[in-house]
Amino acid sequence: MALIIRRQSDNRVTKCILHRIADIPGGVTVSGTSLGGDALLEGTPLCVGSNGMYNVVKTGRVVTAYDSGTTLYIAKGHHFKVGDKIANEGATMYATINAINKTTNPDKDVITLASGFSGALAQNALLILVTVTDNNPVNHGAVVQGAISAVDVTSIKVDKGHTLAVGDYIAGTDTDPMTGKLITNINRGNDGYDIITIGTVNAKALADKEPLVVVTALNGTTPKTFAVPATITKQPNAIAVVGSSLDVMANDNLFVDAWLSCVIKEANAPVVTDAIKTALKGVIYI
Repeated sequence: MALIIRRQSDNRVTKCILHRIADIPGGVTVSGTSLGGDALLEGTPLCVGSNGMYNVVKTGRVVTAYDSGTTLYIAKGHHFKVGDKIANEGATMYATINAINKTTNPDKDVITLASGFSGALAQNALLILVTVTDNNPVNHGAVVQGAISAVDVTSIKVDKGHTLAVGDYIAGTDTDPMTGKLITNINRGNDGYDIITIGTVNAKALADKEPLVVVTALNGTTPKTFAVPATITKQPNAIAVVGSSLDVMANDNLFVDAWLSCVIKEANAPVVTDAIKTALKGVIYI
């Protein structure tokens, strides 16, 4: 086994854990591949990872209000890395990190985003790490309730639970189907069915249980697709906090003491969201 000697200077460590009550016996191993900071600080929240290891619950704090664009300024001490997807605290919008400049400014890091957030972020807003799953587009439609043989009607009963909206063009799907008709009203006041009002007569019979589909144009038959927002998923809940600060070496795993119950001075601790505080049931922040 090779002997590795590293020469480095110690930095002053700010303590945040005031009282320690219960830890995970034997400590835990923190995966180093996802760590983007220079140090794993005391009080950093941890969640269960894979292969018996734990992951840092990544957070950050916005130091300059963000309105738009691809430049974001956040406080130092975070563990975000290039390629990470970050979101606002409520996980309602996200962006992907394209680059991180840690050297230009001693007080903050400059994050370059692949594309901007969809909304603004206030100064001191909190950021979290998320995963994002893109969803396939979908069709909207309904199911006819009761056969309609007449070809001069403008009201159609459909089962509840449909995805129609006023302004959609609705068409049949049976043999020789009704072509696209504009929905001018939806009456939802009946038990068991809704009544769709169309702007012109149906012109074609509709079978009981015939699927209706939203199409792209009046008198058209081409189904319209609707985009589905991406699914944004937060990291697993935090279960413990790091008990001692350690230097981070690129891609090296870290063995740390992990505390389940303790008292933390929040002003000295790494940034945590309200959700993290709630998840850390045995940790009291003061």
